[in-house]
Amino acid sequence: MFIFQWFACVNAEPSKVMSMHYDDSSSVIFLNILESPEGLTKNLKFSKLENPNRIYFDIENAILIGDKQQLVFSKSEIKEIRLSQFTTEPDVVRGVVTFEEGFDTSKVKLININGNILIQCSVMSLNNDYFNPIYDESSQNLPYSSVSVNSQVIQKVTIPQSSPVKAPDSVVADIQQAFENSILSNSDGKSYDSVVSVDLSSDLKLRTKYYINGYYIKNGGLLVNGSGQITASKMFCLDQPKRIVIDFPNTFVDKNIRNKEINICPDGSCKDTARIGQFEYNKARLVVTTDNAEKYIPVFSADAQSLLFINADKLKHTELVNSVSNLAKAYVRKIDNRTSELILSFTEPVVHSVLRSDNSLSLYFFNVKSYNELDLIKTFKNTYYKELTMSLLPQTGIRATMGINKDDIVKIDQSIDGKAIRLTIKRVIETKSDETPVISAKKTMIKGKVVLDAGHGGSDYGAIRDGVNEKDITLEITQRIASILKSKGYKVALTRSDDTYVSLQDRVEFSENETPEIFVSIHVNSAVSTEPKGIETHYYHDTSKELANIIHRHLMKEIDTKDRGLVKSKFYVINHTTVPAILVETGFLSNNEERSELVTDSRKKKTAKAIAEGIIEYIKSQQSK
Repeated sequence: MFIFQWFACVNAEPSKVMSMHYDDSSSVIFLNILESPEGLTKNLKFSKLENPNRIYFDIENAILIGDKQQLVFSKSEIKEIRLSQFTTEPDVVRGVVTFEEGFDTSKVKLININGNILIQCSVMSLNNDYFNPIYDESSQNLPYSSVSVNSQVIQKVTIPQSSPVKAPDSVVADIQQAFENSILSNSDGKSYDSVVSVDLSSDLKLRTKYYINGYYIKNGGLLVNGSGQITASKMFCLDQPKRIVIDFPNTFVDKNIRNKEINICPDGSCKDTARIGQFEYNKARLVVTTDNAEKYIPVFSADAQSLLFINADKLKHTELVNSVSNLAKAYVRKIDNRTSELILSFTEPVVHSVLRSDNSLSLYFFNVKSYNELDLIKTFKNTYYKELTMSLLPQTGIRATMGINKDDIVKIDQSIDGKAIRLTIKRVIETKSDETPVISAKKTMIKGKVVLDAGHGGSDYGAIRDGVNEKDITLEITQRIASILKSKGYKVALTRSDDTYVSLQDRVEFSENETPEIFVSIHVNSAVSTEPKGIETHYYHDTSKELANIIHRHLMKEIDTKDRGLVKSKFYVINHTTVPAILVETGFLSNNEERSELVTDSRKKKTAKAIAEGIIEYIKSQQSK
């Protein structure tokens, strides 16, 4: 059975047909469509053609974003699916599905339901992989005998060495420029800080998936480029000397560039050096010797053929001109009790980075401008990814973060069009549901001690509106609360006392080690609409409800705003702490009127006073029991 589902959204014209997404486990193809046109007929129709056996359907008043797209299958009733811009004026996108000869196309149905066009078949085997791995923590390092590089010649390039180019103001734009320059030519007329490129033999056949044939140096970063599809592994550090290491499985390094010492900062601004070597017969290793190993991050190009390894201090999250994307949709699928999958679909190819620590995973999308927070909340609800948080970076970019176990296995795949990222996490501990294992070790709590948690911090800005950052407001309110409590003789510990990044897991572990009587997290709310305003207090465990009630009552007594009440929520920090814990949303940055109040000294003072008085009342009430 083949089903085509169209999910209509009648807000704008014309509709935008963005990309095809292939799910190999369910044999489903999604045709991602944004802003469907008004007047869409309830029953979409297709026409049948012969020689070869195929059907086509037209999406009227629609524009295909990007180039024409194609998926090719083997051992399947569907042989090929193609999308193209059939006509302009009027705008028509045409989809053509080619079947095996003899297949009965009367089985095909087109249904207008409200979302994506969906194509489903009982048996599909994708021949041109839709998703390719870009990050893999598994131990497999298998040769790719089916992948060969033939008749591809990369010419040697003579690069002028006079007067290096001044770095652009936008480092994100600089990243994109580096990716664009990774395919070198003799006549580009540009000069570079340093470029190395080697010949790729026209008859070379590789039993690897990626062939590193050159690199491009920019102050603070090294762009590795080549042919094929790059895949990176989890980074790790070594000492004596201090260095950061990243491996590329199924990768071959041209002998002309192996093990050469590369100066990452030709201008002398740093002493960092790099080497690219053939670590195993089909594994490459990049080693950067630096005192700032913890600051290096890998940035993947939108086509996954290049990787920029750069000191994060060199990155500034400024607007990326001509390449701005938006997060359109998300899909979550539970594979088994240990493994869950998340697909993020974007309107344009994305430039992204993966940061993995022992207790957290962060994905950065540097050229993504917006996302629908309400849609994501609904999608993540009651799934393994319910604790994943999205936050805006300054000006352009978003960051997705969640706490994970250090032994969990993370795999990230990228679509061939660069518009979708698939995240798969396999947990080492099997659970009967999507619950993340809760810390079970509980020490004797210290009476009268409070852990205060200022939300976000460092590279995690939280909500951002008109230059106002959530992380700054939460820190100031938290410090004010701490000052009041200390003056009353209470013991206080802060998960962060300055503008630094602290993972959700680290916040929980900090609290468990401090063994407080209560845990209070301070945040500022935001919404897609500018209408919502007011204060809400979140709790999860029933043992925390009394604390939430008392503090919320003090807040509403002190501050003149809408009472949004108590909310039972599975926020990570209040779900995984073993003492009464709450999270306070002190107002809405997205509401223009409330934002102007939240930044004032008066509002911060009232908020801190109310929360501190609520904490004191709660602790005294527990002492009297």
